[in-house]
Amino acid sequence: MPEIEKNIEGQTVKSENFSKKNMEKCSFTGCAFNSCDFSATVLRNSKFCSCTFSNCNFSLVKLDGCRLQDVQFLDCKITGAEFFKCDKTFFSANFKNCLLQYCNFSDMNMKNSSFNGSKLKDSHFTNTMLKGADFSSVDLLGTVFHNCDLCNADFSSSTQYDIDPRTNKITKAKFSFPEAAGLLRAFDITLA
Repeated sequence: MPEIEKNIEGQTVKSENFSKKNMEKCSFTGCAFNSCDFSATVLRNSKFCSCTFSNCNFSLVKLDGCRLQDVQFLDCKITGAEFFKCDKTFFSANFKNCLLQYCNFSDMNMKNSSFNGSKLKDSHFTNTMLKGADFSSVDLLGTVFHNCDLCNADFSSSTQYDIDPRTNKITKAKFSFPEAAGLLRAFDITLA
């Protein structure tokens, strides 16, 4: 693959292997990435504005100082991503039908973000603003929510969540039965 351009606008990139490449300080605006491999890629201080990623692999990507602004992830595999290291000023990302595993979203403002239809496993949300977030039809096995604002969040049809209402704000959040019974786990009671 030739050297990576530092500033790209309005392009579609298909089936590129960026794995383990250094894409530090690159800027992408209005780009679409289809079936690309970003595993273990260094995206330190790079910018992705109004970009879409479809069927991409982001396993162990390095996100230190990376700006993700108005970014869409569709059917992507994202493992071990430390989103909390991203530039928090403009962070705006949505995920649809993605596999997210071992990701950390702590201390992020993700108001109105969407994870619709994704598998969000063994991930962390600590001190995360998730007001109005869409977790509908999401598998949340092993995912931790601590000291999060989940007011007006939508967990309808979500499964395997373990949310402690004593350590998270859940006013007007939407939950579905029978999974909503999981909200009582923190109280050490038995449902008959």
